[in-house]
Amino acid sequence: MGITVLVLVSICALAAESFAGFDAIQRRVYAPPGGFYVVNIHPHNVSSFTEGLLFDRGMLLESTGLDGQSYIREIDARTGLSTGKEFKFPPDIFGEGITVLGNTIYALTYQAKKGFAINRDSFKLLRSFDFETNTGEGWGMTTDQTHLIVSDGSSTIYFFDQKSMAKVREITVTNNGQPVININELEYVRDELFANVWLTTNILRIDPISGNVKEVLKMERLQYLESNVENIRESWRKVDAVMNGIAFNPENNHLYVTGKLWDAVFELQVALASDTPHVRTFDG
Repeated sequence: MGITVLVLVSICALAAESFAGFDAIQRRVYAPPGGFYVVNIHPHNVSSFTEGLLFDRGMLLESTGLDGQSYIREIDARTGLSTGKEFKFPPDIFGEGITVLGNTIYALTYQAKKGFAINRDSFKLLRSFDFETNTGEGWGMTTDQTHLIVSDGSSTIYFFDQKSMAKVREITVTNNGQPVININELEYVRDELFANVWLTTNILRIDPISGNVKEVLKMERLQYLESNVENIRESWRKVDAVMNGIAFNPENNHLYVTGKLWDAVFELQVALASDTPHVRTFDG
């Protein structure tokens, strides 16, 4: 059964002195009935070029990109602060999506065609592995608790065997019969794939069997509630500071959404919905 994002009116007071762009501010978020209601807004490290985001053991795990700045950290979602558990990618490696299967964190890299298996408890490297995609790149990653599910920036999503990294199958993401390219960060939610689309504020609900888009969650308003990007001076960084990062918390059925270099993680309340394809808009 699918899910959609419902909305509540929320008044959020945020105080995060350790992160630039947050000065103990208050934000009041409204949305019409049937739209996307923001439950809470949490601080996010503005230096984090977010590539992967997920919940595990009640904590957020976040992976970041850029050569020499790529890491995986365990983060307290309420404060945005690291718990101190961290894995650093080699300095010449651009980190990408992550997932957790069993007691292992699996991590992709952008163009190195290499991934890493990391102990979930100690954050120490267990092994590296090779993987192949049609574009030669790794973007997003998630799991159905059997396979490692990978995107490569195209319309293709791959299902790999977790041990051998052999490709089991692949799907093409289509919306109304047309391929959707730039599939980025992935999250597996109640037998569905949720996906960011690079350079947009859309999140797709995807049938993991057929690849058909079941719903387009249009979240453009979230970028206007985020306040760090407008202060970025370097043009390339501003262009790249797009929405990316979807984490589903099964403990409260909330969806957590952020972006590269954003100062906020938006917590959205989640509830059951029909599987009828439709579009909902966050346009408070």
